[in-house]
Amino acid sequence: MFFLNLSLGEFLGLLGVISGLVTALYLLDRAKRKKVVSTLRFWRPAVTADERQSRKRMREPWSLLLQLLGMALLLLAIAQLQWGARGLRGRDHVLLLDTSAWSAARSAAGTILNLEKRAAQRYVGTIGGSDRVLVVRADGLAAPATPFTSSSDQLTKAIAGSTSQYSALNLEQALSFAQQAQSWSGGRPGDIVYVGPRRIPEPDPTLPKIPNLRLLPVAAPRGDRGIRRISVKRNEDDPNTWQATVLVKNYSTTPQVIHLNTQFAGTVFAPRVVSLAPGEEKTVEYAFVTNVAGQLIAQIEGQDSLASDDRAVLRLPRSGRLTVAVYTARPDVLKPLLDSNHRLNVNFYDPGQYIPKPAADIMLLDQMAPPAPPQIANFWIDPPRERSPLPVREVVKDTSIKAWHSESALGAGLHATETPIPEAEVFQIFDGDVAVATVAEGPVVEVRPSAQGRPKAAVIGFDPLHGQMRFEVTTPLLFANLLRWLAPESFRTLEISAAPVGTATAALDPSERPEHVRVTDERRFSIPFTIRDQTVQLFTSRPSLIRITSDDRERYLSLTLPDVAEFEWKAPPAAREGFPALMGFAAPAIDLWQWLAVAGGLVLFIEWMIYGRRRIVVRRKSAASAPPARAHERELVSK
Repeated sequence: MFFLNLSLGEFLGLLGVISGLVTALYLLDRAKRKKVVSTLRFWRPAVTADERQSRKRMREPWSLLLQLLGMALLLLAIAQLQWGARGLRGRDHVLLLDTSAWSAARSAAGTILNLEKRAAQRYVGTIGGSDRVLVVRADGLAAPATPFTSSSDQLTKAIAGSTSQYSALNLEQALSFAQQAQSWSGGRPGDIVYVGPRRIPEPDPTLPKIPNLRLLPVAAPRGDRGIRRISVKRNEDDPNTWQATVLVKNYSTTPQVIHLNTQFAGTVFAPRVVSLAPGEEKTVEYAFVTNVAGQLIAQIEGQDSLASDDRAVLRLPRSGRLTVAVYTARPDVLKPLLDSNHRLNVNFYDPGQYIPKPAADIMLLDQMAPPAPPQIANFWIDPPRERSPLPVREVVKDTSIKAWHSESALGAGLHATETPIPEAEVFQIFDGDVAVATVAEGPVVEVRPSAQGRPKAAVIGFDPLHGQMRFEVTTPLLFANLLRWLAPESFRTLEISAAPVGTATAALDPSERPEHVRVTDERRFSIPFTIRDQTVQLFTSRPSLIRITSDDRERYLSLTLPDVAEFEWKAPPAAREGFPALMGFAAPAIDLWQWLAVAGGLVLFIEWMIYGRRRIVVRRKSAASAPPARAHERELVSK
């Protein structure tokens, strides 16, 4: 028998303090009695008689004993008294169940994960007494599936509910987590048990020193070959042309011949045959032309030990050509400028054919005032002053541009100044607006972002195709920058790739600024990342679709392939291997605090029922039978 929460000295000290306080309060309560005497003449004899009577005997001693007994029982419950021997209390074990990508591999006896589950259940069966086990699912991250518990049902459900993941095993992190968990548990440390194949993504790991490490290895098959990565990039000169590469690898110890089948949107490409030496990887290249969206599917014929890396799928968007609806009375002037951009699909309309929402991505309004405001992104050239989408502050003549705001992407590459402009509208600027070009009097090229249902708008307050400016290289660059700002998705260089779950990288071009890089997932949530040496680095432990955007590029990382570890780690010399002998523990210690708490409360209730209620009744009867005090008696009582 022993205390779990308190030592014997602490229990006795608390019991002495509580007993002393209860006894003092008991005696103090009994010493205070109200006496009513007829005159001061009888006051002293009455008090003396009470004192003599108190010295003869203590009134209601059983009441005090019951109170002390109830308090002692409650204190025993707080101290968590247990029946048994402290030395028989068990240890805290950590069971690391490998749920990495390799656990999905198949062997003649079944999947690796099923073999792991059987071994884990067998190990749990050797644990006896009050030993506790923490089940941890280990892949790229170590995730506890249970608390430290001795419940066999809870451990069985956690082991049976484990599923194979796509990331590789991070063994160092899993072992460090197990050590920390044992240090936090408050119990005696037991075994740290690893169940699974000895496959990790990096050679020669730095493992922490663990004297209580036990291994239950499960042999992983060696006949796997699979798809390591798919990369697809849209041609910068022709948005309908795509280049794709498929990286395949042989993980086995024998040469393999791979038959690779690839198709896009139902169109089957010619099969490729690839011969791979042990551990070798090769790249297979494809080029195809399409203007529709669809799935690019690469698949290896036949079956091997790990089926999850035999097939990879990428979703490609439609053509990146931007549709522009141009409302103008001079199509012959605008056509050479717009047709020179291969990313644009331009449709010309007469101003009388205007509709607020045409079948286009952008609307260009040339020197006209529409009867209704546009409902899509719009681009204005020299609008009439009274119907301008931006308030016109004044109209200036014979001016020239003094500055291009090149600190933003809108002014990139624009440097020409002092080019004469016969007439220009100077706009007012409000919060959120961006001035692209200014003259001495104010901004003459300005953009306004979308807000509250209002689409984006870009406005040029003069005619850039009139006079000397039509021959400047600044004019097509200005148009390209404004169109890129209105529809950035259509102008970004698109790269899509399928890669393994885990650590992912993406190389940036020298022109891409790291501060403008954004990384989000398929739910538009931000993903933590770092940039080192113009390379984006990030980590995911589960299949995800990652979007990396910068000023003029957009990358999609479909992290849906399994991260197949190819290196085998060696067990430390001190590690034990195999199942332990069945531990013959005696019955675990029994918790008594629930019964002690009930008993303590019951004793206090009985004491109150016997003595507390009687005292209340006696006081009420005494107050009712006492004769009314005279004036000098009431004065004495009040004093």
